[in-house]
Amino acid sequence: MDKPAFFAAVAEILETETTGLTGDETLDALGNWDSLAVISFVAMVDSDLDRIVDNEKLKQAKTLNDLADLAGL
Repeated sequence: MDKPAFFAAVAEILETETTGLTGDETLDALGNWDSLAVISFVAMVDSDLDRIVDNEKLKQAKTLNDLADLAGL
């Protein structure tokens, strides 16, 4: 999975527009970053990228690029 596909997958989780994402967008600005989105994100990274997300680092994530880093992209 490349970054644009990753950003599109996260946007789908957040139920927001999937085009034009650069990675610099904050999770707060995109909206819908709640406990259900966090669980969906962790599950997506585990199933699609075969990685385990560090809980403490996830709590510190602020942007899409932060999430991409956690996913190993």
